[in-house]
Amino acid sequence: MYIGQYTHTLDTKNRIFLPAKFRSKNKSFVITMGLEGCLYLYDIPVWNKVLQKLEDLPLKDKLQERAFKRALLSGAHEINPDAQGRILLPQALREYAGVGEDAIIIGVGNRLEIWDHKRWKQYCKKHADVSFKNLAAKLEI
Repeated sequence: MYIGQYTHTLDTKNRIFLPAKFRSKNKSFVITMGLEGCLYLYDIPVWNKVLQKLEDLPLKDKLQERAFKRALLSGAHEINPDAQGRILLPQALREYAGVGEDAIIIGVGNRLEIWDHKRWKQYCKKHADVSFKNLAAKLEI
């Protein structure tokens, strides 16, 4: 399970430091487009489950199904942290998510998300804070 929030600066080669607690479990990851303007980072066992879900999609609209698979998979890259614990953010994915110099890595259970620092703060103000307050009250946590 991935939890926590970490702020890091990208280096001149588009690499970001992946915290050791995330690297200790896995040597390889898959990075791809996420929702709401972030990047998803999956460890290989979870990525394999995502692939299985894609194969089992119950969509009647096969055009929509193919379009979704193409979008998710064509931008996916298998990546490995280097000796210093950095991972390379592919340029196309960096542009998709608008990741600038400062980024946030957050753990969201079965995956990590990489956000541009400013975009993450805007998202929290607009969506996350409100959703958390509403759902926390309903769930009584």
